[in-house]
Amino acid sequence: MENSYRNICRIARQTAGMTQARWAEAIDVSTEAVAQYEAGKIRPTDDVAIRMIEVAGMPVLGYWHLLNKSRVAAQLLPEVERLPLPQAVVQLLLRIRDFEQRHRMDELLHISADGHVDNEETELFQLIASDLQGIIQAAIQVQVAQDQ
Repeated sequence: MENSYRNICRIARQTAGMTQARWAEAIDVSTEAVAQYEAGKIRPTDDVAIRMIEVAGMPVLGYWHLLNKSRVAAQLLPEVERLPLPQAVVQLLLRIRDFEQRHRMDELLHISADGHVDNEETELFQLIASDLQGIIQAAIQVQVAQDQ
């Protein structure tokens, strides 16, 4: 397993404050499976990951599980840090405000009106797309935020 693997089982179990044995019971797997998840020898299935999310109350685990599971997802989805809700909301609002200050909405409308990005539109489109990716990242951070 690659070094960048985020061990959702260990994170979830520690957040829930449970022993490996109690955690195994709570997510309906063997203690040996929990030990293997935490050692990075195997990764949980989608069904097990869903139970971890539910028991630990951590929606961000689902996002991290998807990133860990799929190279395609890891290429397309932004990295998301779990933040306190107020901080995540502020970051989202700042990204939206910055986007509005940098771009006129009609720029994106004009670029997309003919169904493709012309050579002279490419640079602006890439800048807009990059800024939108930041908004997407911030929006996901709100969705998976800690409600503290």
